[in-house]
Amino acid sequence: MSTELEFDQIKTNWETFDRLCRKAFETDQADLISELLDNLGERASVCPASTKLDQYGAYPGGLIEHALTVTSRMRKLAAAHEVSIDVKSILRVGLLHELGKIGDLEEDLFVEQDSNWHREKLGQMYKYNEELPKMAVPHLTLFLLQYFCIQLTRDEWLAIHLSQGSHLDENRFYIRNEPLLAVILQQAKQMIILEAKNNDD
Repeated sequence: MSTELEFDQIKTNWETFDRLCRKAFETDQADLISELLDNLGERASVCPASTKLDQYGAYPGGLIEHALTVTSRMRKLAAAHEVSIDVKSILRVGLLHELGKIGDLEEDLFVEQDSNWHREKLGQMYKYNEELPKMAVPHLTLFLLQYFCIQLTRDEWLAIHLSQGSHLDENRFYIRNEPLLAVILQQAKQMIILEAKNNDD
């Protein structure tokens, strides 16, 4: 998997992410999404998506790169399966479903790994911030969205809540009852992860 992004690419990715987020909320929550992007944008733009090099996006800018890739794949899957899902819902969920990886309103979730052994032997470039109260990424995401008063539809909320997969114990309640939006999101993420892994083998 890629291990870094050039500054110009990080900047371009953020500009695309920012534009698509504003498009997703342009008719009903434009001021609210602007406030969220203005407050969290600097941290989000350089946030990694994962902690280890054998995972996706374990480098500055990885979170936004992954969000854009997932969103694009969701749109392609919905079209291929002829699934009728509002494009704005795909944008909202695809772009924002892992926003919680930046952490909370002040503290980052991922901090640079200060152990050379972990970096060299395990490829662990980041570690979890022990100063941050423990919350799952989907819950952090939903917390940040509600803090900025971003309203979601029921299907959008559930898609984000279930974004780490229905195989997790806390999500099993929804198996075979997930909204299509959640299924498309999970499929897109899984396909991207598997493709990256196969390319590295």
